[in-house]
Amino acid sequence: MIHKLYLSVVLLFILCACSKNEYITYTEKNALIFKKGEDLTTADSLVYSFISKAVQGDFDTVWIPIALTGLPNDSNRSFELELDKESTALESKHFRLTETVFPKGEIIMNYPIVLLRSEDLASKRQSFKLSIKENENFGVGAKSFDTYPGITIHVVDQVIKPSWWASAENYYYGIYSHAKYRFMIEVVGISDFSQKSLSFPQIMNYRAAFKAAITEYEKEHGGPLLDENKQVVTFP
Repeated sequence: MIHKLYLSVVLLFILCACSKNEYITYTEKNALIFKKGEDLTTADSLVYSFISKAVQGDFDTVWIPIALTGLPNDSNRSFELELDKESTALESKHFRLTETVFPKGEIIMNYPIVLLRSEDLASKRQSFKLSIKENENFGVGAKSFDTYPGITIHVVDQVIKPSWWASAENYYYGIYSHAKYRFMIEVVGISDFSQKSLSFPQIMNYRAAFKAAITEYEKEHGGPLLDENKQVVTFP
């Protein structure tokens, strides 16, 4: 009987406490973290080439997902990014950061970073590292298999062998070389010739276009196109 009376008193105390504190608030601030996405696909860094992307203008934009940990807020809140001192890329010359505001009601945003096509990128790669910096609105989230507190972006205006070029692409287009890949981009104006992106008829049509274009090149220049290894550029 005494035990039951004790439990009743405890329950009554809890009910009274709840009536006085109708809402329990969570005061610890949210955190932000970079996350894998369309442009940041495999790790905490990416290599961007203006030529490999077949960019026609003087700038392009990469979209980097930033994820929120915790509940979304009912107002827009500013966050901060910190540029690593060892970065070789210069802001306003090689890249430009946009407004750092996390939108209300969202748990993830795609943050745009503008990459600028500086002339020196044709001969040298430039890199910069960005990290989430704690401020009054956000802390820094924890690293995991697909989230990173910092990311590194390498920018260049040279041809880079794409990750998708493997044995199947060798079969359709021949052995890879920078000169061949640059030629292909110049002929059709796109840069992704992978089986993942193109259907079989499209691959055959592009290959026919490359063969016709290389024949025309040889007629106009009086000889074959040589790659960086002094090998003749051909298509099977």
